[in-house]
Amino acid sequence: MHFPTALNKLSLRFRSFAAAILTLIIFIPLTAITLEKAFNNSLSQSMLQQLKVQSLTLISEFEFENNQASMPEQLINDQFNLPDSGLYAFILTENNIVWKSLSSLNWQQLPKLIPPAIGTETFIEEFGATDEYFLYAYTAEFENADTYQAVSFFILQDKGIFNTEKDKFANILFEWLGLIAALLLVLLLVSLNAALLPISRLNQQIKKAERGQLKRVDQQYPPELEKLKSSINHLLDSEELQRSRYKNSLSDLAHSLKTPLAVLSGCAELPPEAREPIQQIDLLIKRQLKRAVIGSFAGWEQAVEIRPSVVKLVNAMAKVYADKHLKLNIEDVDASTRFQGDITDLMELLGNLLDNACKAAQKHITVQSSINTNWLNISIGDDGPGIPDNKRQVLLERGIRLDSYTEGQGIGMAVVADLVSAYQGQLEIGTSAAGGALITLRFPVRQ
Repeated sequence: MHFPTALNKLSLRFRSFAAAILTLIIFIPLTAITLEKAFNNSLSQSMLQQLKVQSLTLISEFEFENNQASMPEQLINDQFNLPDSGLYAFILTENNIVWKSLSSLNWQQLPKLIPPAIGTETFIEEFGATDEYFLYAYTAEFENADTYQAVSFFILQDKGIFNTEKDKFANILFEWLGLIAALLLVLLLVSLNAALLPISRLNQQIKKAERGQLKRVDQQYPPELEKLKSSINHLLDSEELQRSRYKNSLSDLAHSLKTPLAVLSGCAELPPEAREPIQQIDLLIKRQLKRAVIGSFAGWEQAVEIRPSVVKLVNAMAKVYADKHLKLNIEDVDASTRFQGDITDLMELLGNLLDNACKAAQKHITVQSSINTNWLNISIGDDGPGIPDNKRQVLLERGIRLDSYTEGQGIGMAVVADLVSAYQGQLEIGTSAAGGALITLRFPVRQ
């Protein structure tokens, strides 16, 4: 499957949500990295300023006495006076350590210190074997025995506190960014649903029109969808007009042909062998005209209730076959079931099947209807002789006309087959509970 083809199958809701997720996946980590880096730089600059102040303190307290470096025993900052306090100081002159703070008393090995040039400073954020110190160094000149001697001041700050603050900030940062990401997702979902709501409403109305529950899309939509709404309504109007024209034209054609055929049939001089072909021509015209209009536009038909049509036909059949004293049971016809098509086609279907059932039945005829997610089922069963299995297969084989079965079915079953085919349905022949024929019609339900 090509990637563009697969992408085209994705819904707008999924595409928008995926784009939002992708944006957050990129934006949140980049934001976290940027803020964390800015915070660390701020901490580093703050540390630099603190170490500068400490260096100035050392410089102010340093002096040469008798050609020897001199520093007070106790410094103003107590951290220099406490062993392993985390703040350490060293003074170098002529590449030799001439003084170190009491805080470094427990150091077994002194660090290797490289003095910066006179009047310059050095700041290293990762110093030591395991990069656990900040280092600040500054070199100044002091007068010593009528000369000026370079003296370098080194201050080392343990990074433990710095790392703790950095980790604490990172944890808080990711907690808040996670919360913000969740809130943004909720906001995006709400705004996405609000943005796509008109499309969903339009889609629902199109489905209702397809099921025959609406003749026009009548709700108000945003300007971007109004043009589409107008196009759909124009299509519906054009379809209805075209369907009406088809019916009228074919009705006119049927009447035009019926009169000459009636004249020919009533002609006294017509040879007997010509009457049967004329009757066949009349039946063929009726069937072909019927096939030309049925089901062609069934997708936009108004859905009709089945039970009222069944009641009308049962009452009519009870009068026609009053001499047989038939019992027609329609209790299992669900009042909520609807046929998504033309009511004339429905009456044609049920009328032919009920007529055939009445001809074959002895006492009982049962009409049932049901609907599920995908199919509408209508079945008519009788207690007559039924249809043999071998005949059923012949009747349902592709290319075999149902009017070839002449035992009580005739042209009526052929019309039924044409109607079922036009509505993309299925025709099944079985055995009823009473042992007679059971004809089941199945029509797809458009969701």
